[in-house]
Parts: sequence; C-alpha cells; structure tokens
Amino acid sequence: MSRTATPRIAYQPALDGVRALAVAAVLAFHGGVAALPGGFLGVDAFFVLSGFLITSLLLAEHRDAGRIDLVAFWGRRVRRLLPALLLVLVVVLLVSRQLMPGTELGALRWDALAALGYVANWRMANRGGDYFAATGSPSPLQHTWSLGIEEQFYLVWPLLLIVLLAWAARRRRLGVALLVILVGAVGSALAAALLFAPDAVDRVYYGTDTRAVALLVGAALAVLLARRVPAQPETPAPARRRLRHPVLGALALAGTAGTAWLWATAEGGDGWLYRGGLTLAAVAVAAVIAHATVSPASPTARLLAVPPLVWLGRISYGVYLWHWPLFQWLTAERTGLTGAALLAARCAVTLVAATGSYLLVERPIRRARRLPRPAPA
Repeated sequence: MSRTATPRIAYQPALDGVRALAVAAVLAFHGGVAALPGGFLGVDAFFVLSGFLITSLLLAEHRDAGRIDLVAFWGRRVRRLLPALLLVLVVVLLVSRQLMPGTELGALRWDALAALGYVANWRMANRGGDYFAATGSPSPLQHTWSLGIEEQFYLVWPLLLIVLLAWAARRRRLGVALLVILVGAVGSALAAALLFAPDAVDRVYYGTDTRAVALLVGAALAVLLARRVPAQPETPAPARRRLRHPVLGALALAGTAGTAWLWATAEGGDGWLYRGGLTLAAVAVAAVIAHATVSPASPTARLLAVPPLVWLGRISYGVYLWHWPLFQWLTAERTGLTGAALLAARCAVTLVAATGSYLLVERPIRRARRLPRPAPA
C-alpha cells in the first residue's frame, strides 16, 4: 500500500520574508536596539504565520485526501523542529558547564528538559525573574518558551480541526470552524486582559492560553482564504499578474504601518499590550500575509520576496534557536566589543551557526523523509 502523499500548498517566498523580518526584530530587541523596544512582537508574527500555514496544510490535506493523517502530521513536525533543537540543547549544556556557576546548572537541566518536552513556556513562567525587567539571571534556553506554545498548538489544534471539519462537512461550509476559531481568539485575548498584573507579567507573556490569540488569528485567516488559495495555482501566470485586490492592499498597508508602530513603541510591561495590543499586532501581521498570499505579484509580495529576506527566512528557525544563547555568551567582557560592533558580531556568529544547522542538520533530515520506501520483497 502506498503512503499518503505529503500535503502541499503553493510556495510563497513572501512568507519567508515575513519570517525574516520577524526574526530580525527579535534579534534587534535582544541586542538592545533602542529603536525597536517592541521587537519582541516578532514572535507574535511567527505565531500568526504558523497558525496560517499549519491550518492551510491541514485544510489542503483534508480537501485532497478526505482526511487528516495525524501521525504523519506530527511526524513531519518532529522532523522539522526536533533535530535542530536537540543540537542546540546539547551545545548549550556543554558550553554552560564551562561558563555558568555550578549552582545554576541544576536549573538549566530542568530548562533543557522543559524545552525538550515543549513546555518551556510554563517553566519560564514559574522560574522566577521578570523577562522584561531582567531581575534574574537569564537562562540560555529562555527563548524556547515560544517553541513550547507552538508545539502545544500543533498537538491540540489538528485534533480539534478534525472535529470541526467533520461538523462543517455535514453543513457543507467552513463557517462553523471559523466561528469556533474566532471565539477561541476572543477568549485568549480576554484571558490576557483579565490575568495581566503589572508585577506578574510573565504569567500572561508566557501563558499558552493568553498567547494563543496570534496562532488562532493565523488559523482564521487560513480558513477565510481556503477557497481562494488553491494547492497549486490554476490560473495562468499572465492572468494572475493582472489580478488586483485593492481592499487587501489597503489592509496590508495599514497592517504594515501598525506593525511598524507597535515594534517601535511597545514595551513588554505595558498594560494596553495585554488588553488588546497583542490582538492588534496579530491582526496587523495577518493583513500583510493575506495580501502577499492572495496577490503574489503585488508590491507587498514582491518586497517581502527579495532574495536576502527569503534566505534569512529559510534559516530563521535556526537563527532563533541559536541567537539567544550566543548573545548570552558573546558579552562585551568576553569580546571587547560594545554597541553596534557587539551586535554585529553576535548576529554574524548567529547566522553562521544557523546556516550550518540548516545545511547540515535541518535540510538533510527533511529531504530524507522524501526518499521512497523500498519495494516489498
């Protein structure tokens, strides 16, 4: 019996551009760039994009095969994410034995286990030390909190979507699924608003329940566009180039402006951020993704698809994984550098590590899964 083909949607290089800008914002924030105090919201851009892509893939598989193969889906996620994470965990534990006080190694081991189990967000929420006030010694694995939220989403969301699609199939519409997603997004936003406390930001910042809004906004966008974005383009290329979507274009322009404003002004402890600001950030990014996806020849898509951004987007997972421990190790005291020179050195080393991870670990493992199984004897 042949295996079910891996579900595919049309590749959009502009989405790699979104990844690139998101990870660049995170690097700038962690590098202390004063012009981007809200660069931490780059993580929310990743969440929106993940919710959109994963839901689009699941919907495409359901449309083409009539079902969703959960084991295959989870297997693809493991092959995509786990090898690079394992490499980082091993390196962090080995290097930290030389650089960290022995009294902190016990906590780091628990951090590594939490990262491996994809529950690092809850570990960091209860570890102590304010994320934004830097009141405690930061863990070299602190950044794995976002991977925990995404993996928890990957575990639960396909199960729920299967139920929703079965319900929607009986009524021949996806409106039920969209309604449930929107209700979940509103519930997540309300949880963030109700649970926020100025002296306990970490609970809201790291919580799966309070940060799911961005993932669900991306999922909602995927459902909205499900009937507009085919698995493979069916319209001839010249005709596609003539298509215009002025409303989406205007929304994308507003989304770009809103994202830029949020990244340039937001502070992690701002109450308004958890009382609607995170939702606004997610919707702004979703508007950009919508225009780039529906109109691949639009200025939005072309600007996001410039080769340097596409390249950075392709290695963005490794960049995110490696940047935080490397930023912690490459200090001014150890390098003799400060300011822009220090940030440039940190980013350069991060790019080298991420490129090596992509070429030597991530890409080979992903390609290996496409090899056909031997024919039965």
